Order: sequence, then C-alpha cells, then structure tokens
Amino acid sequence: MSHLDRVVSAGDAELLVREWGSEGPPIFFWHALGDHTSLQMVEAGPILAEEYGFRVLGADAPGFGGSPRVHDSGYQMDALVELAASLLDALALDPVVWCGSSWGGILGVHFAAAHPERVAALALVDGGYLDPVHDYGETLDEARAFWQSQDRWRFQSWSEVIAKAREAFQRWSPGLDEYVRSAFREDNGDVVSTVGPDVYAAAMHGIDRSPPSSVHARLAATEVPILLLGATEPPKENVRRIEWRERFSKTVPHAEVRIFQGAPHLMLEARPDETARAIGDWLKSLPYA
Repeated sequence: MSHLDRVVSAGDAELLVREWGSEGPPIFFWHALGDHTSLQMVEAGPILAEEYGFRVLGADAPGFGGSPRVHDSGYQMDALVELAASLLDALALDPVVWCGSSWGGILGVHFAAAHPERVAALALVDGGYLDPVHDYGETLDEARAFWQSQDRWRFQSWSEVIAKAREAFQRWSPGLDEYVRSAFREDNGDVVSTVGPDVYAAAMHGIDRSPPSSVHARLAATEVPILLLGATEPPKENVRRIEWRERFSKTVPHAEVRIFQGAPHLMLEARPDETARAIGDWLKSLPYA
C-alpha cells in the first residue's frame, strides 16, 4: 500500500503528514527521537489500514524529515502537545488513537493527560513509561554542546547510512530503505541527518524538563485505554525497563502491559507485523473500533 503525503499548517509549523488508508477510525502516529520520520510506520501502517480498517496518519515532527524546525521553545512538551492538538484540528481528527514509538510515546502520555477527551486509546511502543537518563548537563546549551560533539550526524555515503541502519534493525526491506532515506539529505557530497544536533538537543531537553513520569498520575485519572508494548533487548537495559514498567503499572493500573520477548526498542522496524497486529487486535477489542 502506498502512502499519501501532504504538508499541513499547524500553529507556527508546517508539517509533512503521511497517510495510509482513507477511511475508518483514525490512528495518529508520532515517531521516535533521532533519525526517524513518520515513515517509521511504513510497514505497520499498511497492515493496520488494510487488515484492520484503520486510517493511519503520521507526521514528521518539526525539524525531522520533511518538516522545517521550529524555535527551541517549540520542543518543550507543553508546546508539542499544543502543536499536536493544532495538527489534529487541521486534519479534522477527533478523537484519535494515539500511537507513539519511544519519543512519540512520551508525547502521547503528555497529550492524553492534557486532552483525554481527544484520545480514544493510547498505544505506546516501548515509550512513555520510563524517564531518560543522561550525563550531558542540565541546560540546553550544555546538551547542545554535547550532541554537537558527537560523530553521528554526517556520513560519507548513502551506503554507510544504510549499513548502519541494517545493523541496528537486523533486517532490511524496500520500506525500511525508503524510511531511512527520508531522515537524511545530501550536503556537499556527504549524507547528513535532517534532524541534526541542535534540534535533537532541544527535543531531549524538552523530555528532561517534563519526563513522562511527571504526568503518569494525571494519566491514571483518565479513562483512556492504554496498551504498552515493552521491549527486552538489549538485556543490559532490562533492569531499568522492569523497574519503570512496574512503577508505570502501579501508577496507571488500568494500562495493559505486554512484553515482546527478544524485541528491541525500535519494534516497528525490527518486528513490524507482530507490532501492528498486537495494536490492531487490541484496538478491535475496544468500543472505538
């Protein structure tokens, strides 16, 4: 299934929106933080549209892929929540299933806590339940200096970019190729990340100032159905993951938590079919669908 692409004005931003399917209850997707775009849904989106009858829409966040960046303040969580609300208004979507991978899950718990009436269900793909850990300083300037020093934003060729992605995802497909290329651009003979260290640092700083746990109690007070799909790879992260999943379950007891044994953090890339069907089957069990 091909996707429809268009640019949508929302607040002060111009956002590239991709869509799979034109009818059915809407699923709104927000991607992970890093070299990602809405094409993170490139394989799961068609499954949810064709097999389950959903209309799947995803946006490239400001400064990612095909969407121009916004001011640093626009990456604070409250600003992103209102940007997402403006985008849903522009798309005439209300209510939606919010589906988020990693950063998209973090924004999802903030959005559902702020606007529970606009969220029919919340699907968290290994995100939104644990707070970040870092050692790059407390201020945005410190974070920016740290990420600017990292050798991860520029590559000598597309083949170098693809090789790195293949290693991370442990599989490859034409869809993944399209997805990875959407997060990079050519610049003076090199291939560079569209996000870059400045936007990445601003987004990370936004999470640090408003971590997901800061809204878990408010989320618990809503009646929004919640599904958390948890990863187990790499094993070195599991002690922290288990601790935070237990905290999340205690604070938000109505959330359903499912563990995908052997799945890495980027589940939509590594196991798109299983991830899509877990979300689709769960949604079909709800009145929304």
